[in-house]
Amino acid sequence: MLNPKPTSIAFAQDYLKEQIVDIRLLAQSGSNRKNYRLTVSNGCSYILTENDFIAENKTFFYFSRLCNQFQIQVPLLLAVDQTETCYLQEDLGSIDLMGMLQKEGYTDSVFNLFAQSIHQLVQLQIQFKNQIDYNQCYDFQVFDEKVVQNDLFYFKNYFLDRLDIPYQKSSFISDISSLSNRVITLPATYFLYRDFQSRNVMIKQNTTYFIDFQGGMRGFLGYDLVSFIYQAKAALPDSWKSNLKKIYFDLLIQKENRSITELEEGFQLAMILRFFQVFGTYGLRGLVERKTHFIDSIFLNMDNIQYLLQSGMLQEFPALKSVAQTIVSTETRDKIKTFL
Repeated sequence: MLNPKPTSIAFAQDYLKEQIVDIRLLAQSGSNRKNYRLTVSNGCSYILTENDFIAENKTFFYFSRLCNQFQIQVPLLLAVDQTETCYLQEDLGSIDLMGMLQKEGYTDSVFNLFAQSIHQLVQLQIQFKNQIDYNQCYDFQVFDEKVVQNDLFYFKNYFLDRLDIPYQKSSFISDISSLSNRVITLPATYFLYRDFQSRNVMIKQNTTYFIDFQGGMRGFLGYDLVSFIYQAKAALPDSWKSNLKKIYFDLLIQKENRSITELEEGFQLAMILRFFQVFGTYGLRGLVERKTHFIDSIFLNMDNIQYLLQSGMLQEFPALKSVAQTIVSTETRDKIKTFL
């Protein structure tokens, strides 16, 4: 279906009060939401979104309005139809931070946009800390042992099992339990964006805007930073990763009096959790749905898994260490190529 539903068009037309002269379906990533760019007769454009998952939409509406209240740069939510399955937003254009990176390369101006994103992330996390009603979250309300279990079994089901990578079940479950126990000891008092990556940062007039934050929940510091600077497709230089990490840590030490020890612990734990979690997403979208972009990302994320092995971070988790060693092997790479 290339065009919005007739009811969606009627809703948009009624709000905009201008004739819609052009409709363009925007590229989808891993979501089932459909986004359309509507251009009206006066030349202005808007984003129309259709999503039948009402609970997710309600969370998005809540977070969007909260962001506007606290002056976090996000697209302005203009109107919601009465069924809550369709809504209109401000159009920020087509340039996201990943696209900017791919176009311009590792320049100072692009680094500054990454740094600006880190500043805004910290602002969001601090200002939301005591303001959010997490009962509004449509899925998980807090990053706890249930999220760890969900993410690692997602990795197992859509990646390990799909590639027939062997693992010892009892040891794998023990590692999940160990990671869960580590997670629940970390202070979970901040907003965790959950999918903070450069494709979810739009650029307009050299200013960063956040999108796709509806998966947010209460959680520990560091996870969003890892998601951002270790995004496989971005392949940021080590110097960028180091400098962006320092910016994030320095801001939280200064503004929230967090200790470097606490921040480092959350950061390292997040690396393990995030690097394996994204393999689940890449497996579903790439190995199952055969989307080439996600299969390419599998190969890129192998560098992150190699880093975990080389750094010794998996020493306490024997099952994950074993599957990590298999993942980065030539045999696994050859298996994945058969899905292309």
